[in-house]
Amino acid sequence: MTRATRGWAIAGCMAGVLLWGAYMALSQDAPAKKDGSKYGRYVLTTELYHKIAHYTGTSIVARDGKLQGNISMCYHCLAKPITFDKPHSHDFEETLCFIGGNPLDITDFDAVVEYTINGEKHVLTEPGCVTMPPNLVHCPVSVKNVTPEKPIVFLEVSNASSYGTPRDAKQSVVGSR
Repeated sequence: MTRATRGWAIAGCMAGVLLWGAYMALSQDAPAKKDGSKYGRYVLTTELYHKIAHYTGTSIVARDGKLQGNISMCYHCLAKPITFDKPHSHDFEETLCFIGGNPLDITDFDAVVEYTINGEKHVLTEPGCVTMPPNLVHCPVSVKNVTPEKPIVFLEVSNASSYGTPRDAKQSVVGSR
């Protein structure tokens, strides 16, 4: 598979996840938006924007039922190396995507992402996604070789309306469904 084909495949998968989330949001009742329109409550903008110290620029954080469906999503830009050390798990499925930060070519990716799943180490050197079934211990995650000139996008997608508090590895059930 060529880099361009992989890039289109990743973009297609992400679009599918986001469309599914939008469908789920539209199928849920939501409080009316202040503008009084029938569907304005499904349009979210600045209420999702957050500045988070260890990420670059503005992140989008849609957790705790903000998308009005059984989904949570966060978008972050990484322009400096970062490590998430603490092994943990969740009681829901979680997908982490690492994508080149060039919007004209998401396969333009120089980062090295070292990812641990249940003690097993994996390395991404091209854009990709990692999905963990519920209760599967994951982390540490270490993102290297990123700079302001070559940032990457870090996208978190969970099939849970609320992210909650992750269980640390001592409390987690080791294994998959």
